[in-house]
Amino acid sequence: MEKNDKNLFLKRLIISDASFLTLREKLLLESYCSDSADVNLEKLSLSDISVIIGRALSRCSWNPEKSSDKAKNAMRLISLLSIGCVHYEDDDYPAMLREMRDPPYMIFYRGNLCALNKKCVSVVGTRRATGDGLRSAREFSKAAAEDDWCVVSGLAFGIDSAAHSGALSAQNGLGATCAVLPGGIDEIAPRSNTPLARKIISCGGVILSEYVPGTPCAAFRFVQRNRIVAALSPFVIVVQAPCGSGAMITAELALDYNREVFFHKSSLSPESDKLSEVSARILKNLVAQGRKVEYKLNNCPEKFIEDGAAVIGNFADFKTVISQGAVAKKETELPLLFSEKING
Repeated sequence: MEKNDKNLFLKRLIISDASFLTLREKLLLESYCSDSADVNLEKLSLSDISVIIGRALSRCSWNPEKSSDKAKNAMRLISLLSIGCVHYEDDDYPAMLREMRDPPYMIFYRGNLCALNKKCVSVVGTRRATGDGLRSAREFSKAAAEDDWCVVSGLAFGIDSAAHSGALSAQNGLGATCAVLPGGIDEIAPRSNTPLARKIISCGGVILSEYVPGTPCAAFRFVQRNRIVAALSPFVIVVQAPCGSGAMITAELALDYNREVFFHKSSLSPESDKLSEVSARILKNLVAQGRKVEYKLNNCPEKFIEDGAAVIGNFADFKTVISQGAVAKKETELPLLFSEKING
């Protein structure tokens, strides 16, 4: 890497880590630093950045020296671990992410980013999945991979891991799957899924993150990660998800991005109902304690299905619905194929 390229890359890593900036603001800052040769990004104050982007940032935290040190460490990790990087303006930036509100400025990945050029379907669900839920996620994802789809999920315990494992078990050896991480790509979360992450890479899949290498996992980053999972595919399949859960947040985000949301019939099983009852009880207790979480009680599979989300039993059902253009909309009847389960 030539000196000028290295300097630009360092600037981009510093800018990428400025989480208080929107994509538009990051691009503005990058352009300003590129157009003014005498500007040193590492010396810019918060007030300087506020002037450049046209928005007051008085409440944000910014330590340019610390950010520079982190960026230099990220460069070391990128070289050491052969981490790939794509910038928003690069040709190989995942096209589906451009449809988001405020897409990532950079994506960091390991493995084959071209796996996302296949047809993609996101499979999500609870970490506390039942045996039926895990089996459903594996079977759906295996069938999808054997039909040359890329299965996208979040590498968490439960449904996510089952989805990745199912895709990797595809008999034809295609088995492409994409795992999106809630922290820097240099550290797999959860750590015990490191062997699964390695297998994803070795089998032609990809793991990716919007966070600069060296960024630790944090609770809020799991929700941020979910928006990437929702955006990467035109379809999101919820296998099992109690009300207010991260998977249901992903479903909400998917609708926000004009994606189509499906629910696997295992999300309506008696075992899933028990998971939802426990979750609802916890949420109601929090409401009684004055916590403002009432909205989570309405974010449940039943509400989505009432509003017209389709219920499927397997990958073949999913293919039937999308091939017929029969994805149910609000206040319309569900396809007859799926009505029996809903009507009881």
